[in-house]
Order: sequence, then structure tokens, then C-alpha cells
Amino acid sequence: MTTIAQVRQVVQPLLQRHADLALVGRYLLIKPVHHFTRGIFIERGGSSPKPFVPMTSVSLLFNGSTRMRLGWGLELCYFSFEGVDDDLARQEKADRLEFIRWEIDHSPGIERMLRVIEIALDTLRPITTLETMVAFGTQPGNYTIPFERRVYTRLLIAVATGDLDQALEIIDAPSMKPREIRQYMDQKYPTFYPALVAHDRQELARILHELEATTVKNLKYDKVWESTPFPLELEYA
Repeated sequence: MTTIAQVRQVVQPLLQRHADLALVGRYLLIKPVHHFTRGIFIERGGSSPKPFVPMTSVSLLFNGSTRMRLGWGLELCYFSFEGVDDDLARQEKADRLEFIRWEIDHSPGIERMLRVIEIALDTLRPITTLETMVAFGTQPGNYTIPFERRVYTRLLIAVATGDLDQALEIIDAPSMKPREIRQYMDQKYPTFYPALVAHDRQELARILHELEATTVKNLKYDKVWESTPFPLELEYA
């Protein structure tokens, strides 16, 4: 399995070429980081010690995470380069297995991987708002749990964007998942539900900022994160 040190080694050219990039563990992040992360997560290749498995990753930040999550994205071996980079498209069509031979000891493959990563990063840079983040997360083909099934995430985004009626509908829905979330929030943040019912934006914003700071601390994002207001706050500033 490729190591974090090897990831750091291979992405150095990208870090030198692009001032808006930073590496946290295996996550090549686009700066600045506000309410969500966007970038390329470079996973290890199963039991083999050589391959890298890069994938796009957009992940919510104000959820109090204790571990790094991939969020939404796509393995870069499934990217299409038609009309984007004709040279890469030709190489992939000529020999797909060789094209995705992104291994630590295979220099041509690593050079191709870095070109692919740069193209993928360009698709992520326009994601600058929670609305565009949700649009990305709901695109067909993005891996992990579909957005509509991410009840906790949908609840937090509804609050953050100021759609408090929608947030109440989500948390009050008569199904097991919302009840579990309600119980969790009542235990961890007992003022959350009363503030939601009362449309107390100040208290809700305080809780979201606390959740975000918790994630930043847990995942060591402090050097790339910038604290900013939520739309919830700006709407009534």
C-alpha cells in the first residue's frame, strides 16, 4: 500500500505549481477551506504496495467529524478527457490499463496521474458555495451514499443556508433516521431543536460554528481553514 510520505512526494510538483493547493495527509485540498473541503483524495491501492487511487472529494466541514470522510466524488480512472485534453484522451483510448498504471515506481504513469489530477481540480474550483456543493453531490455517478439519504447532512445544510422550515421538516420526519438525529442533537446540542423551532438564527449559527471548529481540530485543517459566516447569518446581517 502506498504511504502518506509517498503521496507527499509525488504531489510536490502540483504544490509548487498551484498556490491554492495544500496537502493534509492524503487529501490534496483547494484553498481556502470554508464550510466544505474540495480536492483530490489519493487513496492506497488495496494490498498492492505500488498504486495510487486518486478520486475527487467534496466533503461537508460543519458536521463535527472525528475522521476524514470522502464525501462525494469519483475515482479519476473513470474521468473522460474527450474535448478536455485530446492527448490524454488518445492515450487512454490506446491502452487504458497502461494509462491508469499510476504506480510509485512508474514515472510515466505518475506524470499522467498528475495531469489528470490537474484537470480534475479545475472541475472542483468553481464549487464555492453550499448550493454548488449540493449540485456536485447530487450529480449521477458520484460515489458513496446519495445526497437524499444523507439526512444529517441535509439537515445541517438546510440550517446553514437559512431554510429553517425545511430543516424542521427533515428532523421531524416520522422515520427512524431523523429520530436518531433528533436524539443525538438533543444530547450533544440541547439548544439546537428549540432554536430551530424558534428560528433563533444566532444560536443555530453558534452551534454550526462549534461543529465546524470541531471538525477542523479533529482533522487538522487549521492551517488551511478560514472561519467565515454562514448564509444563515448573512441573510439577516
